[in-house]
Amino acid sequence: MSVHSLNGHRLIASDEQAAPVAVFPICASPLLRAGLEKTLTDVGFAVHRDVIDEHSGLPEAPAGAPVLFIIDASFAEGAVDLIKKVKAHVREAKIVLLADHFDPSFVSAAWKAGADGFCLTTHPHDVFVKSLELVMLGESILPCNVALAIATEHAADVHLERGKLSHREVEILCLLKEGSPNKVIARRLNLSEATVKVHIKAILRKVGVCNRTQAALWARRYAELAAAAT
Repeated sequence: MSVHSLNGHRLIASDEQAAPVAVFPICASPLLRAGLEKTLTDVGFAVHRDVIDEHSGLPEAPAGAPVLFIIDASFAEGAVDLIKKVKAHVREAKIVLLADHFDPSFVSAAWKAGADGFCLTTHPHDVFVKSLELVMLGESILPCNVALAIATEHAADVHLERGKLSHREVEILCLLKEGSPNKVIARRLNLSEATVKVHIKAILRKVGVCNRTQAALWARRYAELAAAAT
């Protein structure tokens, strides 16, 4: 599959002659491999058929084709080192971790090592495929429950986290928690929408989340912990 643009609910190729995404699964389970090969071949990905595990040498990536490595994180004890190995082998490769659950500390280490996405084996077929397509478009993918778990872990030290935010950012975060859009936030705080957007970007970076929805979830959890501590 060559993914370049969004059309309705499906990502489509802007150039039918473009090279398909070359997918290299790294997993121990033959059943999981077979499932990945069937699922991804059916939607146009070019799946490498030879078995690769964390101990074998990495194959050469086809020239001119986008490359995706899918690593079964549930069996690879050295998954973080494997991510680094893949990145050193194919610098432009995208890397997605696959497991039935993810520990927040592992996600943090894997992300720093170069992972681009984390997908759960419990995801429906269409969600999994769309997640891979988004990764190939340059997006970072993290399941909501994992993001919330990470936010909860970070929120445990409420004083440290709160100290990272300015007074204005705290005001905006409170309004995000209420579900207020940028226009409403700007009006209530007498700011321009452009200024609100700048503050929101800073908030996302400081609390370690990817979007305003996750920031709102973080803020709700923060409020629960603060109330419990008083």
